[in-house]
Amino acid sequence: MGPALKEQTLNLIGAKGGVGCSLLTAITAITLSQKNGNKIAVIDGTPFSRSLLFSYLPIPTPSHYLHQLAPYADHLNHQILEKYFISEKGLTYIPISKNYSENFNDSEVFKLIKKISKFSDYTLIDLSSIPEKFHSKSLEIGNRNIIIISAEHSALISLKNVEKMLADDHFKIDNFGFLLNQSHAGQTIPKDPSMLSPHLSFLGTVPFLGEEIAIDLFEKRASQKTNEKQFTDITRMITAALSAATSSKELEAEQTSPVSTGQPPSLHTVHDLHQQLLEKLRKSGSLQENSKGILFQRQLLEPQAKEILNGIIQEMDVADRSLRQQLVIEVLDLAFGLGPLEKLLSDQEITEIMVNGPHQIFVEKNGKLRKSEVQFLDDLQLRTAIERILAPIGRRLDESQPYVDGRLLDGSRVNAVIPPISLNGPTLTIRKFSKNKLAVQDLIRFGSLTQDAAQFLGACVKARKNIVVSGGTGSGKTTLLNILSNFIPADERIVTIEDSAELQLGQEHVVRLESRPANLEGTGRITIRDLVINALRMRPDRIVVGECRGGEALDMLQAMNTGHDGSMTTAHANTSRDALARLETMCLFAGVELPLKAIREQISRAVDLIVQQSRLPNGKRTITQISEVQGMEGDVIVLQDIFVYDKEQGLIRQPFTPSFIKSLSAVGYQWTESN
Repeated sequence: MGPALKEQTLNLIGAKGGVGCSLLTAITAITLSQKNGNKIAVIDGTPFSRSLLFSYLPIPTPSHYLHQLAPYADHLNHQILEKYFISEKGLTYIPISKNYSENFNDSEVFKLIKKISKFSDYTLIDLSSIPEKFHSKSLEIGNRNIIIISAEHSALISLKNVEKMLADDHFKIDNFGFLLNQSHAGQTIPKDPSMLSPHLSFLGTVPFLGEEIAIDLFEKRASQKTNEKQFTDITRMITAALSAATSSKELEAEQTSPVSTGQPPSLHTVHDLHQQLLEKLRKSGSLQENSKGILFQRQLLEPQAKEILNGIIQEMDVADRSLRQQLVIEVLDLAFGLGPLEKLLSDQEITEIMVNGPHQIFVEKNGKLRKSEVQFLDDLQLRTAIERILAPIGRRLDESQPYVDGRLLDGSRVNAVIPPISLNGPTLTIRKFSKNKLAVQDLIRFGSLTQDAAQFLGACVKARKNIVVSGGTGSGKTTLLNILSNFIPADERIVTIEDSAELQLGQEHVVRLESRPANLEGTGRITIRDLVINALRMRPDRIVVGECRGGEALDMLQAMNTGHDGSMTTAHANTSRDALARLETMCLFAGVELPLKAIREQISRAVDLIVQQSRLPNGKRTITQISEVQGMEGDVIVLQDIFVYDKEQGLIRQPFTPSFIKSLSAVGYQWTESN
């Protein structure tokens, strides 16, 4: 049959009724679905009440119609499609409507068809009997268009009419061709069918099949009595017509094996090689089908896997050495890693990866978002990658728990969401953990911090000041917290508490605690608050909480007020003043009946310093405020800025001396008045 064509949408157009368009559509769909595990979507342009195509397909009677999915036109995904339309052995039958009389938005229907084509290897649209109003829109979405005619005089006249319609509507004629179907015994085949149209490409003649094939299909007995060779020959002719129906050189290159043209390997090629590799590894008994351990099997199995892959690729006759190497790497990434994400994770310039379903991946580089060229083949591949991330850390993701936080082996933070919560399909966000541990001098070099401010912050940490790092999502709070922790003396006992362990402190005496979600029975959950309370019994010199999000804020403040000076945490807020309000709100989540003034007094006594981290419009991450919490005046917490960011000069020291300056001098810091 030749190589599979990626995301091909094919219109089969009946020049008139009775030329065998629906029969050829059915034969092509059935044959393609049985070859190489192709996913085939068959769109029936004829109202279901009059459909002949459905009669030929081995598929259950549908209960829904495409136009009913109009509300999902902007976010159609696999799950929605499978909910409304049943697939049988890779074949999905989708009627547009039930009756001609139904009114619906044409644009939304064809928008849905475009989305469906992204989920299928082939989308076949049967236009054997479709209202005139659909012609232009349906022909626009087809990669290729094949007009089916028979050798009858009326069909030849209809071909001329179709040709005129295409010219009148200014369609590119190169994307159309016609196929002569000898649909009746005894039909007279023109000696030179190409002369039937001076403009449309002649794609070939389908030999007379005999009425028994149509009857067998109609009675759902195709698998027992139909001639497989005839089916395959017809399908080969139609898929070959995909290339003949256009003069585009790019399409011709696509239809040859993509690995032999110097082009990057296609998703389907990598997927096929992956399946062959797994099959051979299973037969050899080498592969342990265990998602928890699969990420750790690469080093063990890579030599054997490479040998197998090189043998398979050699049979494909791939001449380009670099392409062979690229194929091997991509297949190994899919078999033992996170598939296409491996390439992005190894790019040191990428700081964040955002996967919005299998076909759309964005990355952050230098503070700017851009769309990546890599993608997953389908939802299943993406879900496999997510499961491989979660399995080693004991997290789960299913319909009862459709979102989860996790981490990669290197500490990178991970969040995953699946349907029904995510309408785009499985969604994955990875905030990469820098392989090169950043130090305070790196922030100075990046322009995120001045030398003066860095010395001041270092002295505050050494002098055991309680610090809250505040900032928006993705502003760099955790990175800054990690860097500030480097100033903690090596002889102190530190307990870190996080939802997903990211902090990597350089000190030797560090105890790392991580929260735990509930198990399948809904029990066993351990929260950040539980861990903060438990940490107080572990004789810590300092407690570092990765992020306060709820009631644990009150326990953290109480710890700061009861002999655990020098503790640190982060909170989501846009300014230092907002951070105080955020702490108040989180304390209320603790469920303790405390008046607001009492909570504010707890905050004013516990927190010494708020460091505001921000992400600027140009993507740069920087400290924008360093503020001292001075106490209470009436019912208001007094906050005084010590350093404030200026876009021209960076962090500028303010004409104010911190109230705790004497304690800083005790650790060797000398404060000089600002000019």
